[in-house]
Amino acid sequence: MMRKLPNFITTPDWTCYNSENYLVLDFETTGLTKGSALNPKNKIILAVWSYQGKTKIKWAGEYYLQELVADCKQADFIVAHNAKFELQWLERCGVDLTDILVFDTMIAAYVLGGNRLIGSALSLDKTAEKELGEKKSKLVSKLIKSGVCPSQIPRQWLEQYCLIDVNLCERLFEKYRLRCKELGLLPVLYTRCLLTPVLADIEKNGMMLNPVRVDPLWHEKEKEYERLTIELNTITGGINTNSPKQLGEYIYGTLGFKELTDRRGNLVRTVTGRPKTNLDTIYSLKAKTKRQKNFFATYKRCRELHNELTKYLRKFHNCVSDNSGLITGSFNQCRTRTHRLSSTGQEYNTQFQNFPRIYKKLFHAKNPEWLIGEADGSQLEFRVAAHLGRDTIALNDILEGRDIHSVTADIIGCSRQDAKAHTFKPLYGGRSGTLNERKYYDFFREKYTGISSTQQRWVDTVLERKSLKTEWGLTYYWPDTNMDAKTGYVTNTTAICNYPVQALATAEIIPIALVYFWHRLKCSDLKMQIVNTVHDSIICELPEDEKEEFMRLSQQCLIEDVYRYLQEVYGIRFTVPLGCGVKTGTHWSEGVEKKYEASTELFAA
Repeated sequence: MMRKLPNFITTPDWTCYNSENYLVLDFETTGLTKGSALNPKNKIILAVWSYQGKTKIKWAGEYYLQELVADCKQADFIVAHNAKFELQWLERCGVDLTDILVFDTMIAAYVLGGNRLIGSALSLDKTAEKELGEKKSKLVSKLIKSGVCPSQIPRQWLEQYCLIDVNLCERLFEKYRLRCKELGLLPVLYTRCLLTPVLADIEKNGMMLNPVRVDPLWHEKEKEYERLTIELNTITGGINTNSPKQLGEYIYGTLGFKELTDRRGNLVRTVTGRPKTNLDTIYSLKAKTKRQKNFFATYKRCRELHNELTKYLRKFHNCVSDNSGLITGSFNQCRTRTHRLSSTGQEYNTQFQNFPRIYKKLFHAKNPEWLIGEADGSQLEFRVAAHLGRDTIALNDILEGRDIHSVTADIIGCSRQDAKAHTFKPLYGGRSGTLNERKYYDFFREKYTGISSTQQRWVDTVLERKSLKTEWGLTYYWPDTNMDAKTGYVTNTTAICNYPVQALATAEIIPIALVYFWHRLKCSDLKMQIVNTVHDSIICELPEDEKEEFMRLSQQCLIEDVYRYLQEVYGIRFTVPLGCGVKTGTHWSEGVEKKYEASTELFAA
């Protein structure tokens, strides 16, 4: 019998966090790979939880925690700090994650901070000290951080350590719940926390590299890099291009490149006063002589190859050699200032969020007879900007299916593919570039006045208030925002223009779609599984006979479910048609794309 969708999905309601029927949980586990439940060699040592006024302590492994499992089923939601860790262990205890709603105190601190707190600043130790004026046990913390397995720490010390964590977490929860409620941030927190069990599950799956495609590409790039390294050494006379001093002397002295200047005509240099030699600076230099152009082309290609090899291809090659091609990553919910997801590679340290497009074709399904399916939001950030700006011209272009990339290409004078890098650059405050590029950026702002005027209003608001509250309730802060008296340029303009657009698209809409896709999939008898999500897309592995179901689910979750959720949870009537492109093939991002658009009744006033 197929399971039903849980109530917090069918009728999403953030007011459920007002309930007092919650459970606060913390595990102590063995310490391989940071105690992750995804390492089968790890085990639970100790579980401490607080439920209905009682604190329970259980020294037992995951197969002997039936009382905890029963309490979890009775609670309306589970409170934990970095709840994804606890959820993966709860699943090993036998808990069905589709039935679990969490209140993650780490995510709560992140939401309250807007763009001010990320990463390690959100640890239980740091947040408890900041909010409660208390610290965890320094001794046990130091032992664990230094690599001592918790199983080797005296039981009395470890038990006290875990009890303190549960107590601090519960007190943080009470404080954060009240503050989120007062600031209208419980809906945002609710959305973030709905995503947590989804990510906990997806991380188990990983993606599979195809050695037949990886090894030839790796070998080709290694040979080219070796050849160009020799060539670059000959061109420069053998300088160490990794030395900023030697490289600077060669570029600005021997080759005679002119250093970059700022708006006031001052040389742009390092804090120590040396000429800059970082990649962004070098790529911004204008090569005029044959010698400059020869160096520039060779050096640039060498750096590109070095990045490709060190960041991806060598790791991919090692993965197919040592681990049959299975590569895994961890999703991070509290690492970016925009609030979109990031990821961290696990064994091979290759994160999942920013694979260059050319490497997608290296991945195939674990089952050789299955397909890889990808569903992504069509022109998502442009459509979000059109909604936020209530831009009727942009809306008409979307409805009429105008190819804006071709317009960009015509104005700039480049190919349609090359134009894609520029088309939506104005959405992020982009203004600099070649004469034709600047001409296009001006054209964009003049055509889409609803978008540009809204973004200017954001800039003006931040200049005055140092913060900006978004339509869905999250507030971003830029306390150092000022206007340059001579140029009129406002600091942080790019971020101010970018954050609301990027966040609504990839920190709200795509996570909503992913949550619904995962729950609907778990409640079906389909075999497909989600293996990744990349900003605006959902990636699955599926058998051939589930292609139509994959397309149906993609359309329902990326379009229909999003409209309903935005209205019910945030009170947002999204005014622009959402769309999605869906394709399936033997490898990631291959196959013929099929496009879907929202029906008029979903977005029309």
